[in-house]
Amino acid sequence: MAHYFGETCLSRQAGNLALLSTGEALHCYTCIGSTDEDCNRQGSKSCPIYSDACAIIKGDGSGVLKSCSYKSFCSQANSKGDRVAGVKVHCCYSDDCNVMGHGTRLSRGFSYLLVLLPLFWLLLSS
Repeated sequence: MAHYFGETCLSRQAGNLALLSTGEALHCYTCIGSTDEDCNRQGSKSCPIYSDACAIIKGDGSGVLKSCSYKSFCSQANSKGDRVAGVKVHCCYSDDCNVMGHGTRLSRGFSYLLVLLPLFWLLLSS
């Protein structure tokens, strides 16, 4: 079984762990939509080479945001708990793993995320 994290492939064979360079960026669904299906129609994209996670951010009745992300963002989001009521963050670490949503739907807190979205994309593209 192999797991891809940005440019590194972790492979476990016969009880040994090997690191292999893949030279390819992670692919994630990157979209905003009212449902998973609506969002997924916008497609999957190649992430910046330093991205090592795919994220799904959902709000109660207000939609879904999917994007390339970072393990550090995911760890912080999960360790801080549910800071914004109704917002659920899920991360995964392989190509197009964010195709299906996880967790509950989000609430009004999602509007805060939409305000921060341009900053998030700016950080990813720089």
